[in-house]
Amino acid sequence: MVSIGIVVLVLSIVVTRQQSFNGAVLLRSQAYELALAIREIQQSALSAVSDGSGEFREAQGVMFREGEDNRFRLFRDQDGNGFYSNGEDIGAPAVLDPRFEIRSIELGLSNSDDLAVVFRRPNFDALFFTGPNSQNITATQAIITIGLRGGSGTVCGEDIRQIGIKNTGQISVIEC
Repeated sequence: MVSIGIVVLVLSIVVTRQQSFNGAVLLRSQAYELALAIREIQQSALSAVSDGSGEFREAQGVMFREGEDNRFRLFRDQDGNGFYSNGEDIGAPAVLDPRFEIRSIELGLSNSDDLAVVFRRPNFDALFFTGPNSQNITATQAIITIGLRGGSGTVCGEDIRQIGIKNTGQISVIEC
């Protein structure tokens, strides 16, 4: 009887920890997918390939908006304002896994509700914009924080991951 009790106790601990481990692995994977999407936009903006109209792409970017149904937009900056405008989408809006949400957008020392990260040929440098008529923000880094939906963490850990985009063009998942 005691042996069965010990086995049940150990199994219940293992099963409980397995669920939190799976969530952490999925969140980490989502952070790397997001960083890869940003990197692909950067690479696409730098490549000298026509979009079919005879025009070469000058600027492309990705726009994040906190609390927008887990969507972020990949866009071609056709009007040159450095921010997403209707009709500039590259494909459908990209969507985070519904288990996760964008928790915060940090730009330098301040937070923002929305952020466009734009890349222009021939530089790898990232340009940051916070609105359709804003100037290029001179912050050295933007940090996008994603977390488990309904989670309570505010610091990197099992339910938070951060993607860093430096103004020099470096894109990384920040390890805590």
